[in-house]
Amino acid sequence: MPQRTKRIQDLVVFLAVLGVGTLLVLRGVPAESLATIAVAVSGLYAAWRGHGGPPQPPTSR
Repeated sequence: MPQRTKRIQDLVVFLAVLGVGTLLVLRGVPAESLATIAVAVSGLYAAWRGHGGPPQPPTSR
């Protein structure tokens, strides 16, 4: 079930970014600015998703 929740979150975020991008294009925002915004937002989303927490030190046997 957690995998399904992540997929739904990804879909919602994708549709939201697509919608905002469409609105910005329709309002006349230059493509260069839109590309910069898209890269910044994708970086923030990737950082938010993360890998489940900070790295853990290796355990010794």
